[in-house]
Formats: sequence, structure tokens, C-alpha cells
Amino acid sequence: MAVQLERTFSISANIWNHLNADYSLYEARIKDSERNKTHFEWLKEFPIRELKKNGFLPNIKDYKILLEKLLELFSIPSPEQWKNYYEAKSVNFRKSDCFAHNMKHIITWIRTGELLASEIEAKPYFKEVFKESFKKIRQLTLLEPKEFISNLKSICNDSGVILVFVPEFEKTHISGATRWLTAEKALIIMSLRYKTNDHFWFTFFHEAGHILLHSKKQVFIDDELKGSKEEEEANQFASHLLIPENEYKQFISKKLFSQTEIKKFAEKIAIHPGIIVGRLQYDRLINFKYHNDLKEYWTINDTTSFFIKDRKS
Repeated sequence: MAVQLERTFSISANIWNHLNADYSLYEARIKDSERNKTHFEWLKEFPIRELKKNGFLPNIKDYKILLEKLLELFSIPSPEQWKNYYEAKSVNFRKSDCFAHNMKHIITWIRTGELLASEIEAKPYFKEVFKESFKKIRQLTLLEPKEFISNLKSICNDSGVILVFVPEFEKTHISGATRWLTAEKALIIMSLRYKTNDHFWFTFFHEAGHILLHSKKQVFIDDELKGSKEEEEANQFASHLLIPENEYKQFISKKLFSQTEIKKFAEKIAIHPGIIVGRLQYDRLINFKYHNDLKEYWTINDTTSFFIKDRKS
């Protein structure tokens, strides 16, 4: 075409080629600008602030770089591929009530847990080894975080289970999640959403219940720890392991729930009294305002320095 135009108008074919190249570049930039605008809107749907705070994204404002780094975080080449892969993958999630409204935040929270887990070695999973470890883990409820965290992680790793902590994102509202990374390696992610030791230990054993009792193909996301058959089974597992059911029935039959009686019962079954308080409150045998000074209060700073003790009455 450039040659024919040269013959017709006596203007060099090179000039026509340059004009065509300039127009093609102009069109490409317009399309790129439109694509970038769409991608920027897509980027804003993710918990960028939390990802920066926890070191998963650089603390910069350049959205093009942030987009690139976010895609790297998910090991996905484009937003379109993210949608095709992760929205299809979410079919395997045992979803909480908040999942539909905050899917991107929840999937991102889980992904950060997966990335932390990828840096941790663990032995192959054996169900009996994991079950046997609960005797040791239950004893840790009497200790403070600085005394038990590394031990808890080590015991889990020896059982083929990786335990990581990711602070709650603004729109996740999740206490914990469980998924299988491989057929021989399970992952528990915890957020310490409610900041009390009774909820921490209940959540841990709830997630452990999912690993022992339920499908390796499912991803369990737990916010209020209620709902499906699987959630109820995990609830019962955690409740009975922390407080043996026969012992608990004998204790509540007396209807004596003073701090002295709670401490005495906690000492008898070798568990922290705050866990007894949490169970009594959950079963509505005492008011949620009562005996909270028997609980421990903790917070997570970030994924590397997570527990700071914070006592409250």
C-alpha cells in the first residue's frame, strides 16, 4: 500500500510507513490506557493496604508496579487469568457467609498464608501422629504465647501440618482457614480475630478437626464457626478435646460458676481457666461480661512478630 501511495502522490513509501506506524502506536496506547484504567479498578478491589503492611507488596503508590507485584503474588499473568483460575478454584471452598461479598480479600488472605507456608519444611502427614500430638498441644494452653508458639509450630510440622499466622484483613472477618497444600501436607491459617486465648485454642482445634475429619479437596473458611455439617463436627471436636464432655457435664450440673470454682475445675482437667469461661459464655450459662479477667488477651502485629500480650479486665 505504501508503494502504491508513493506512485500516486509522489511521496516516499517510507513516509507512508512511518505515518502508519505512528497511527498503530497511537491506537495501541489508547487501548493500553483503557486496559490500565480497568486494571486499576480491579486492583482497588484487593486489600492493598494490608498487603503493604505485612510486606507482601512494596510500600509505593505506582499502581502499575503494584499490579505487577500483585499478579506475581498470585503467580498469575493477568487479571483475566486471575478471574479464570481463582473464581473457578473457589468452588472447592467451604464458604463463610462473608465470602460472596469479600471474595478477593479472603482469597488474598489465604494466599498470603500459602506463601508463608511455602517457606516452611514439614514431615509427611500421618493422621495418627497428628492425633497423638493433641495431648502435648493441649498442655500448651497453660502457657503464654512466647512460651508455646515455636513449640506448637514444631509439633504441627512433625505431624505434616504447617501452622501460620496472618492478621485479619479489614474485610475478611475470619478466625481461621484450613486447606491441603499437597496430599501429604496440610495448612492451618489463624488470624487471632477475637484476641483471647479461649478463642485462639478453640479455633486451632476446630481447624485441626477439619484436617482429621474432612475432605482434602475442600478449603474450609471459618468466620463465626457455625453453619454446615462439617463446621458443627469441627466445633464438637474442638469443644470435647479442650473440655472432656463427661467432666464438663458434671461441672455444670452443680451450677456453681464463681471464679474459684472455675479455677478449681480448670486445674482438675489441666487447662487454662479462660477456656472454661469461654465455654460457659458460649453455652450461655454465664453472661458474656462475667469472668473475662480469667482470659488472656493477645494481638498479632504482623506475620513475623505476631504476639504481644495485652491484659484486660
